[in-house]
Amino acid sequence: MSTWRRLSCLNFNHPLRRYFTDTRPVIALCREESSVWERRAPLNPGQVGRLVKEGYTVLVQPSTRRAYSIPEYKMNGAVIREDISEAHAIFGVKIVPPERIIPNKRYAFFSHTIKAQPENMSVLDALLEKKVCFMDYEKMADKNGTRLVAFGKMAGIAGMINILHGLGLRLLSLGYHTPFMHLGCAHNYPTVSAAKAAITSLGREIQYGLLPDSLGPMIFTFTGAGNVSQGAQEVFKELPHEFVSPRDLEEVTEKGSTRRIYATVVDMEDHLEHVDGCKFDVQDFIKHPENYHSSFNEKIIPYTTCLINGINWEPGSPRLITIEQSKQLQAKELTEAPCPPQRPLAICDNAAGSLEFMSRFTSVDSPFVLYNGECLSNTMSGPGIVISSIYNMPAQLPHESTDLLGAMLLPYIREFLKVDPDKSLGSQQDISDVVKNALLTHKGKLTEKFQYIAELRKELPLQ
Repeated sequence: MSTWRRLSCLNFNHPLRRYFTDTRPVIALCREESSVWERRAPLNPGQVGRLVKEGYTVLVQPSTRRAYSIPEYKMNGAVIREDISEAHAIFGVKIVPPERIIPNKRYAFFSHTIKAQPENMSVLDALLEKKVCFMDYEKMADKNGTRLVAFGKMAGIAGMINILHGLGLRLLSLGYHTPFMHLGCAHNYPTVSAAKAAITSLGREIQYGLLPDSLGPMIFTFTGAGNVSQGAQEVFKELPHEFVSPRDLEEVTEKGSTRRIYATVVDMEDHLEHVDGCKFDVQDFIKHPENYHSSFNEKIIPYTTCLINGINWEPGSPRLITIEQSKQLQAKELTEAPCPPQRPLAICDNAAGSLEFMSRFTSVDSPFVLYNGECLSNTMSGPGIVISSIYNMPAQLPHESTDLLGAMLLPYIREFLKVDPDKSLGSQQDISDVVKNALLTHKGKLTEKFQYIAELRKELPLQ
């Protein structure tokens, strides 16, 4: 039997075992405590096993909430231990409670502090006070600024499953039983494959003609070309479908079939128009967004049954739909069920600002709100548009989200361990810009790139 296999049989508090692990790089996966729905981990058991084979010791804090079980991690060589202070670097998914942060360590997780979010400033203070070398996944990007660690695709997948479920509930409240009633929210499925199988099944019912003809052709509109939109479209394609041009929406509304679901993908040039009537130019829009307005409320949304909004809005840019425009979309006061469906019926949004009226996130516990042109309410009854804007949608699919995060993170673990907490970053030439530019705190201070956070905090109201 090899030395390592003999040692692996020992209790991990045995002195010989501890001496052995001290000669290896030690990393830890901390327990997630930010939400009851947070079941993800930074690495899955297979990825842990890969690191163990490469010579790492991987400590895993025990958790009965984590989607991947403790036995799965143990089978892949992880050491299950509450005390992770031995680790040279500690990895999480979401914020670590300030009191749990161990001083003078390397930490990596999503902190949600780069905009000086008031609710997370206590975490940032703890990272600074405890002189933690902290890497924020959100700022890991390539030379073009493209994020390298992100959950956009999983958000799109989960969001699409959720809104199909919400659409079924909304149609039921309007007096229509539809195949969408046979689908649950994303977290009701053990895997994405299981959810897709359920969607394929309801799709067959649509092909058999079980959508009421009085609903008319259903059109799903996707905005954005990023990972969120791509993930949502991946799920949508499990339905009997046909993609059409935004220019053909009116014709589809009048002549389309109820035995398939139509979709259109809207790009910037499909709805952004220069105020002087000039041809749309993407570079000019990036430089001067104030010179453009959106015709989305006139050309696109009147024909849309369900909007999947994947646009990241920036202040100064035109809104996709303003509050005043949204009021024009509302149907007349509903009478008896079944009621004629309005357009749009449902929206899946990221609450990032492009829809001015969507001012808050929803939650996994309460995934839907109804917007009636005046307010958001937690009901499915009455006039309005059902909206899902869950804050942390990827957490609904913890297995695949963990797999994805681990695959994105693995290439940078060894490099993160090279960061010397005692030396200036400028002197550490062997650290890539991907890691270096994602370091928010080092030696008890904000790094140069993130010193603006201190200025933003001065503008926050006193707590």
